[in-house]
Amino acid sequence: MSVQRILDAEDQLIVEKRKAYNISLDTLEDLFTYATDIPDYLLNEQAMVLEKTIDIYVLNKFGEEVKAGNWIGMDLRVEGSGQTEASIATSATGGTVTVNANSNTYEGQIGTVEDRGDAAQVFAGFNNSVLYKGFRLRSTASFVSPWYRISAITSSTVASLTEWDEETTGPDFEEGYTLRGLFGGDGIDFPKYGTGNAALITMSSLGWEIQAARATSVSAASIYDQFTLLAEKLDENEVPDNERHIVLPPSGVTMLRQAAELQPSGISEIYTGTVINGRVMRLGAFDVHAAAGTRVSTKAGQSTAITGGPSSDVVLTTGAVGYLIPSNHIGFISFADKWSESRVKDAENQFAKKYQGLYLFGAKVPRQRRKYGALIFGSF
Repeated sequence: MSVQRILDAEDQLIVEKRKAYNISLDTLEDLFTYATDIPDYLLNEQAMVLEKTIDIYVLNKFGEEVKAGNWIGMDLRVEGSGQTEASIATSATGGTVTVNANSNTYEGQIGTVEDRGDAAQVFAGFNNSVLYKGFRLRSTASFVSPWYRISAITSSTVASLTEWDEETTGPDFEEGYTLRGLFGGDGIDFPKYGTGNAALITMSSLGWEIQAARATSVSAASIYDQFTLLAEKLDENEVPDNERHIVLPPSGVTMLRQAAELQPSGISEIYTGTVINGRVMRLGAFDVHAAAGTRVSTKAGQSTAITGGPSSDVVLTTGAVGYLIPSNHIGFISFADKWSESRVKDAENQFAKKYQGLYLFGAKVPRQRRKYGALIFGSF
């Protein structure tokens, strides 16, 4: 029997963030005010600022680290035809994809295609709005590659791709290729093909698809269904069905409470349990948490235009901004933190005291745990 080597990747969690405060309070204020808890109040305010800083930092990791294929939004599809080409040249770390839609391309700059969902003219190439999202080749509706991760943007027609876990070798890689599924297939994300004539890397007139290129509309009528799609993504990746969480802005929580599917039979389920660590309800194996303000990350979607054609003839409009609504198993991310120091000092040449503190923290999503997260790119 041939011996299979077990691959193991090592990730390093770096404490990369710090948050400090330095508050000066005039001790003379104590003589002229009836308030006796001013220092305590200001320190509590600083604690709230620190809490918000950490939330923003951690939740922002989802848009960078969620597994390619685990995004829910409005996908951009460019159908394969005689005038459509998408090709991947493999490299030591993954591959480089080059796309071209001949009738809509001018001097190396790609134009727009009509979206089948809402008939909008959508930019068909690459820009920063699609960074870290899923990309795949497609010939027909049934012949597609696995989802690859867009790791870097070179131009509107060229991008770098990696596997979702950044692996390049193993028993599920075809010999000579550093991306899964360019020949044959794993039978999980798409059907198997067993002949060299069906190798995506040699086929012509291929189209392509960018996952969640634009934000999908989230409403009270759709939010429950979108919840079930998140659960499906985690289930497909064999993620444990316990300790699952989802974070919504307040408007999303309100929509969930108004969803017809939860009236009235769902009332018991969503409110059963104690509110812990911001949890406002439980639904479909998810603990639902509310995050106000700017905690939940946002991102612009793919650019659109009023008319289509080559980019030389089209004026693009920046895509609408949507929320990155994260869901995950608790094992998705590792977090480390430490109070480096806190102290009270007398201010020099002043009748005042300085309240100072330094907090250090960092987080890491192990590459193999990217599949433990899924998100909706949605607008409310």
